[in-house]
Amino acid sequence: MPDNGVLRLVVPPGPVQTGNIDPQDDWVTPFEQQTGCQVELRTADTDAQAVHDISLGIGRSYYDGVLGSPEVLGTLAGAGNLQPLDVQRITGYPQLSPQLRAAPSELYGGKLYGMPYSWDSYVIGYDPTVVKPAPQSWGTLFEPASAARYARKITVPDSPVTLALAALYLKSAQPSLGITDPFELTKPQLAAARQAVIAIRPSVGSFWSQDSDVVGPLGDGQYVLGAVLDHQIEEMSRAGLPTAGWPAPAATTGQGPAVADVLSWMMTAEAPNSSCMYKWLSWSASPSVQEGVSAFTKAAPANPAACRGAAAANCSQYHESSLPVARNIVFEHLPVGDCGDGQAGCSTYGQWQTAWQWASPLPAPTATASTGS
Repeated sequence: MPDNGVLRLVVPPGPVQTGNIDPQDDWVTPFEQQTGCQVELRTADTDAQAVHDISLGIGRSYYDGVLGSPEVLGTLAGAGNLQPLDVQRITGYPQLSPQLRAAPSELYGGKLYGMPYSWDSYVIGYDPTVVKPAPQSWGTLFEPASAARYARKITVPDSPVTLALAALYLKSAQPSLGITDPFELTKPQLAAARQAVIAIRPSVGSFWSQDSDVVGPLGDGQYVLGAVLDHQIEEMSRAGLPTAGWPAPAATTGQGPAVADVLSWMMTAEAPNSSCMYKWLSWSASPSVQEGVSAFTKAAPANPAACRGAAAANCSQYHESSLPVARNIVFEHLPVGDCGDGQAGCSTYGQWQTAWQWASPLPAPTATASTGS
C-alpha cells in the first residue's frame, strides 16, 4: 500500500488526541499533513476489547497497530498477531528511555514487539488526613489488621495486577515463599497472593476499572486508601483534594517497589500499511508528541527530552531523571509458564485469570474450570 494510504489503529481512550476535546491537543492532524497517511482510530475501552479487535476476523490484517498494556502485548504476541519491530526504521527510538525500551513489557519470547509511549505506576494512594501513619510498605493495604482500620473505604484494581501487588507485599512479609519477580509466580506463590487478596476483600469497598472510579472518590472521603495509578493521584492533588501516594514511582531509594505500567505501540502481524505505521512510530517517539501525551494524560513520557513545558511537572512527579538508576521499580509484564527466561514452573496468564476470579467480586469458577495452559 502506498505511503498515503489509511493507517488504522486500535487505541485506549485518551492517549491519542485528534483535537476533538481541545484543538490544542492534536497530534494526529499534523501527522496526516506531514506524511499524507490518513489515520483512523478505533477506541478499545479495555484490554480484552483491544485483544478482541486485533485477534478476531480480519483484525490483524485490517489494523496496522495497537496501543496497549503489557497484557495486550503478551497475549497478542503469543497468539502470533504481532510482528517484531525493526527499530532501525523508527526515527528517535534511541532517544527513548533505555530502561523503558528494555523493559519486560516490550518483549515476548526474547523479541521486541513494543515501543514505549508513556508510563505510569501503581502505588498506594491515600488520604493523609485519615491514613496515619503514612504508608511505608504494601502491608498498609494487604495486612488484614491494617486494612480493617479502613474497612469499606479501600479500592483496588479490578485486574489480575492486584495479585502482583499482593505478591510484592508477600515478598517481604513472607520471605520463605521465595518471591523474586511478582509477575513470575509458582503455583504456591500465586495461591498465596490470591489468599492475600481474599483476606482483605471484606475491607475493600470497590474494585476499580477506570479513572472515574478513583479520581474524586479517593479524594472526597468515599475511599481513603487503595492501589491506584500515580496519574490519578496527581489529578486529585492538582484539584486540591487531600491525596498522596507511596512510593515515589522512580525514586532511587525506598523500602517497597512501585509497579510500572508501560503503554506501548505494537504492529500487527499483517499490517497493510507498515510504511505509515513506522512513520507513526517515529512521530510518536518525538519530543513534541511525547510532551503533548504526557500533558494530556498526566503520565510520564517515554522520551526524557519531552520533560519540558506542560510535561515538566509530570516528569518531576515521576522522578523521571532518577529512572536510569531507580532501584524500586518493577515493570509489569505478562505472566508466562516459562518465567520469561525459559525456566519452567511459573504460572500462566490463564492461571492468573482463574486465581483472580477466586479473589475478585466475580463469580467463583467451578471446580472443573480450566486453569490455563
